[in-house]
Amino acid sequence: MRISLPLGACATPLPESDSGQGPRGFGARRERHGGAGAGRSGRERIAVPRRRLRDVVETARAEGSVTLLLGEAGNGKGYLAEQAALALAHEHPGVVSVHVLPRPPRPASGIASVFAADASQSAGEHALGDASPADRVEEVRATIGRADPAAPVILVAPDIDEYSPQDLRILTELARTRALRIIATARQLSSAIERVGSGPQVRRLTVGPLDLEESALFLCTMLGVDRIDPDTLRRWHTVSGGNGYALAVLALAADRSGELRRSHGTAWAARLHDVVTGEYAHLLADSCTDEEWRALEFVAQAEPIIETALLRSVDAGALTALFERGLVVTQSRSGTPSLTLGHPLLAASLRAGISPVRRIELDDRIFVLLDEDRAGVDPVLDTERLIRLVVFGTAAGRNVPFAWIWRAFESMATGGDPRLLLRLARVIAAHTDADGAQAGSAALRAVRIARLLGDEPSRRGTLDRIEELLDDAQRRDEMPATLEIGLATTVARERVRDGGDLDAVLRDLDALEVRASNDAAMAMLGSTRVHVLAYTGRLREAADACPPLELSPDLGIEWARSPGRAMASLILEQRGAFEDAVASAEHAQALSRLGPRSRSDLVDIHGFCTLLGYWVSGSRESARRVYEELSGQASADAHAEAHYSGLVEVGAMLLAVQEGRWTEAAASGDRLADRLGASDPYSLAPLVQAAIALALAVLGERDPALRALAASESPERGVALALSGHRRMLALRARQWLRDPNAVTGAADIAEWAAQEHLPYIELLARHARAFESRSATSDELAHVRHLASRVDGPLGAALVSHMQRLARADGAGSAAGGGVRSRAGTAAGQQSAGQDEPEIRLLADLGVWLPLPPAGGLTPREREVVLLAALGYSSRFIAERLSISARTVETHLSHAFGKIGVENRDELREWVARNRSVMAPAKST
Repeated sequence: MRISLPLGACATPLPESDSGQGPRGFGARRERHGGAGAGRSGRERIAVPRRRLRDVVETARAEGSVTLLLGEAGNGKGYLAEQAALALAHEHPGVVSVHVLPRPPRPASGIASVFAADASQSAGEHALGDASPADRVEEVRATIGRADPAAPVILVAPDIDEYSPQDLRILTELARTRALRIIATARQLSSAIERVGSGPQVRRLTVGPLDLEESALFLCTMLGVDRIDPDTLRRWHTVSGGNGYALAVLALAADRSGELRRSHGTAWAARLHDVVTGEYAHLLADSCTDEEWRALEFVAQAEPIIETALLRSVDAGALTALFERGLVVTQSRSGTPSLTLGHPLLAASLRAGISPVRRIELDDRIFVLLDEDRAGVDPVLDTERLIRLVVFGTAAGRNVPFAWIWRAFESMATGGDPRLLLRLARVIAAHTDADGAQAGSAALRAVRIARLLGDEPSRRGTLDRIEELLDDAQRRDEMPATLEIGLATTVARERVRDGGDLDAVLRDLDALEVRASNDAAMAMLGSTRVHVLAYTGRLREAADACPPLELSPDLGIEWARSPGRAMASLILEQRGAFEDAVASAEHAQALSRLGPRSRSDLVDIHGFCTLLGYWVSGSRESARRVYEELSGQASADAHAEAHYSGLVEVGAMLLAVQEGRWTEAAASGDRLADRLGASDPYSLAPLVQAAIALALAVLGERDPALRALAASESPERGVALALSGHRRMLALRARQWLRDPNAVTGAADIAEWAAQEHLPYIELLARHARAFESRSATSDELAHVRHLASRVDGPLGAALVSHMQRLARADGAGSAAGGGVRSRAGTAAGQQSAGQDEPEIRLLADLGVWLPLPPAGGLTPREREVVLLAALGYSSRFIAERLSISARTVETHLSHAFGKIGVENRDELREWVARNRSVMAPAKST
């Protein structure tokens, strides 16, 4: 095979614009020069979807064929054409000449033709007009066949829809000779392009956007990682529309700004950091007139434009030019044509690059045009027009009628961009024309959204406004009693979250209860009491204050109880009442969806509680089902609050921990910790850090695990403290894997704390951990854990007791006289059973309790992951499916691990684990 890349053909590691100017709207037309094969080593690292490559190769295989790849600019069809030509050349048994023509030159470049003998030749040096197309065809054929006239030729012709008429005639004549294969690309079909070839040898293929799987492959190859975080992938795929160039822009922008993170082979960009810069849109500046640029900014700020007044205000000549270049397009929106920019990424980049002054100017102009166009008609009758008037008017600082603002806010109450909702809510809360009820309800919404977004100035400013409203007797008189209580309890919860005096807050709640005028108000106060006690870790008191499990026939009372029921569910899970916990959360979630204003935040937290209930009980399939439902609901709404809370992601991480997918757990934990560092509305970070510590400890990454442990031990008030039992047990498991000498003492401390807080399930886990570390259990301890297990739903309690009984028998401590002291007889019994199976250990692992492997130096993190599962008797196929790798890869990891451990097969591995686990030196406290 011979490959020739003449005339400055250049390959790059990105799907560059097929036209040399980027996909529609992604960059000014630019030249790309270089020697044959320049940059190819980088570009060949980009993976081409096999299906697409196979289709093109099959189509272009026939001799004399003409294959035309059609699709939008920037989708990688030019690169696909090159790779198909190379694949065909590799198939051929003899010598094949592959020629890649340069992309069409700009008129000002001085290059007259893609068929010039040298890329540097100018029109003056080679006047194409002096030769007929037939003569030029012979010259081109002679140039192509100069190296080997007998070799078959594959000609790659990018962007033929931008060819000059002369070049198009030459390409047409070349196609008619049927002496070579041609693979060409174009954005769209024209009558001139149709004349390039006719007959059965001409085939056209449409190259569409990349799907999610193809996008993941492309990004992984470009960024040099094994996996792209699913949330990042979905966001980037949505913004880019599956366009390869747009995907590259997003990935490289995140990488260059330092917002792209990598951990354990996974790359991600936190949602809060997913910002498109304006520099990419500004690459268009040199190719646009001033009128065209102003038109682009206007459309970007106002899209989608359906109003005639806005359309008439755009320069017609500029708009026509932008249409021709594909920078603006018309789309059908609910049956109505609308004007938008040609690509979402272009629109986002343009908006990001607009200066604050210019933005206000545009907002004001749009508002004026919309206001004049309504011709005196009240916009309240047209919700869409009303919202646009309010959005642009308030942004421009216009004196928008309060009735408009309030109606727009009400229209968006069930959904919409939370940042926009926060802005409108704060405007209403401070508006002089708002009555007490309007100002109060808007303030409540503003506090919740501000905490969700991590917008501290807005949250604190709105809390100050709530204090002012509560101090204003006239405003209070304008409020329903439940709204006044809602404002007061919101202040109480926020004070506690901010580190305020809990006892003072409880006294304030007592005073409010004396003044409460109805059952709903009392339920709100009771729910708040549960909330603040749980968020500060006083779980026994919170449990005593929880609402009864029986549902009230009054729906209003159940709505008021909903926040308290979430905390009640979290406490019930730690007590081992899994069934009650799940039922309470599911009922509260269903009721929170009802009513005129569904509380999506309560729906999310109850969904998380349901998932956690199944996770704690070891019901993996049910937990995964709930996770997929929560994830699907979040994905269906671009503005869902679940995108900001972190609850869904924490659920995914805990599932990975439960299933023993430690690499995935560590990577997702790193993503979460990075994200929660910027905004953590539920104070989940310490719980996440404890889970990270366990995952890293299992993988053998000691120092990072110790850092995560330290981060987990200073919890802020919030869900992490309400889940203190789980957080402490995750940290204890990490210490067990790290062979921390304080693990026994730590387990005893947790057991004592759990007993004080009336959390039998957590106490049972801690006592089991202590027995495992000390390799002993007295008769009194066994009696006590049997009592604890009787209060725990499902099979987990019995499994823990069964394993402790085995430890007691091996230790010779089955009698009261044993007292947990290892005797000679007990030691002998332990060694005798060292190689025997321990079915309780596999059952515990199935339920999410992973006991440490014996120390094994030299194993990689992935080898440790595989060995842990293989030692429990799982097949290579099962391990491969669990870890999302191939069975062959599992066998390779096992082979390497066998050599490092000193065993030859799985049976010897299991015996080595059982033997060394039973005689492993117990961790001793210091």
